[in-house]
Amino acid sequence: MKKNLFIAAILCGSCICANAASMVTEWTGNAGPTEGNTYELGNADNWSNGVPARGNNQGPDVIFNNTGTITLSGSMVDTSDGGSITVTGNSNVTVGGTRWTGNVTIGAGSALSLSQVDFKSSDIILDGTFNLGVCGIDSGGNGARLVFGIGGIMNVNQKIWGASDFSVSGTLATTSTDLAAGEFQFVTRTLITSAGFDGGSISLGDFTAEDGGALTKASGIMEGNAADYQGQYYLYTEDGNVKVQYVVAGAVPEPATATLSLLGLASLMLRRRRA
Repeated sequence: MKKNLFIAAILCGSCICANAASMVTEWTGNAGPTEGNTYELGNADNWSNGVPARGNNQGPDVIFNNTGTITLSGSMVDTSDGGSITVTGNSNVTVGGTRWTGNVTIGAGSALSLSQVDFKSSDIILDGTFNLGVCGIDSGGNGARLVFGIGGIMNVNQKIWGASDFSVSGTLATTSTDLAAGEFQFVTRTLITSAGFDGGSISLGDFTAEDGGALTKASGIMEGNAADYQGQYYLYTEDGNVKVQYVVAGAVPEPATATLSLLGLASLMLRRRRA
């Protein structure tokens, strides 16, 4: 009897562990392209841990890193309920037939293109480019939180439906070495392009500076002397797009390596003279 209870306890513990973690599989492309840069998504040899699949009612974690430009034929599995898609390392990935989608992370210099997504309790971290054909919210989740890095953008071909379940926040590059120290300039950046919003308006959240510093929301479009609005931003929607206007200040550039080398050499010569 005790032996049976012990075995049952082990099996129960195994089930808990299995339910606690989703499968992770990374793109390898080992099977090679079928034509040009097109690969079969459903070929297990193209993945480190087999073709992405759901397990224990959870979506898998799918990783694309340093893939170059690739197109996958076939349908991506439902990654909702704890799963994710991560694209990094200057990868440019196009997948057709995707629908229910969990978390998404796209690194700087990378891009992900999906034909259709229904987000479901999703965190979407965008430092790169996210291209979507159809975009909406699954009624069974709690919305999609879009967090934009300094270079992130999301492009949607059609209207975003269930728009009221989307929220937007992120980070802004508020300094630039392209401007002289003490110079200020208004910048307007597009975060989302789309054909419009269906089902309410997107929730417009908070943005911070690239160093983590707090920024203040302006009451409207800023005009006049940019220096008077330093540390402020204005987030708004316009013709189906989400834009943010903010102030960029000139940053003092780091000394050039050559200049540092010359200074070091001069210091060495002075020490030798004193010696």
